Amino acid sequence: MTDNAKNSNPFGRPWKIAAGFVVVILAIVLIGVLWPSRDDGQEPAPEARNTAPSSDPEVNDPGPTSGSDGECPELSTDTAMPTSAPDTSWDRHPVGMIVPTNDDHGPAVQDDTFWGCYSQTPTGSLFAGLGMLSNVSAGETEATTDSPNRDAFMDLHAYDGTGSLPTVEGYRIIMATAEEAVIEYEIADPEAQAYIRLNLVWSEDAQDWRINLDTNQNAVEVGQITDPSAYISWR
Repeated sequence: MTDNAKNSNPFGRPWKIAAGFVVVILAIVLIGVLWPSRDDGQEPAPEARNTAPSSDPEVNDPGPTSGSDGECPELSTDTAMPTSAPDTSWDRHPVGMIVPTNDDHGPAVQDDTFWGCYSQTPTGSLFAGLGMLSNVSAGETEATTDSPNRDAFMDLHAYDGTGSLPTVEGYRIIMATAEEAVIEYEIADPEAQAYIRLNLVWSEDAQDWRINLDTNQNAVEVGQITDPSAYISWR
């Protein structure tokens, strides 16, 4: 068994993913031994775990409700990899999930249950992943690419308001370019540590990140973490 056991096909599992996250996180422990091993092993760990300032999500002011003429405003163009945790405010998405926000990287638009307009940068994709999953859980199809699998994906990840929503503690960026990104988020729970991996793609039409349903890999993948040092602390 390599560093991280993974669920190569999260669709059809008996536990539900709510707001893009495992609701019954203990199930990861119970079925972890059944998951196939990684072919390539875990990515090297960062030199040190880092923390970023955060604020109380209950007291943060809401962001703008729309962009000018429906277009995204100008955001950061800094393409450096966030090897330490970026400045972050943790705000409550209408679906109930606490998601990261940043003035320079987005979401610049918080329009009801769709939060969008993220920077076309590695840091922008880092913020966008959790925001887009929350959008999906709220029923916003715009958060994904237009794919024949979209309806099934939306049904699987819809949140019905039941179950607990675990806490995102850290991240690691598997890859990030101007066009695509693969991000893993560390989820902490008293019973287990898990990651959720998202595949994102830049939409030229929307000028924003979208969950990539057209990839040959799973758009969303959940697995068990055995090496927490591989993740950069975000809180």
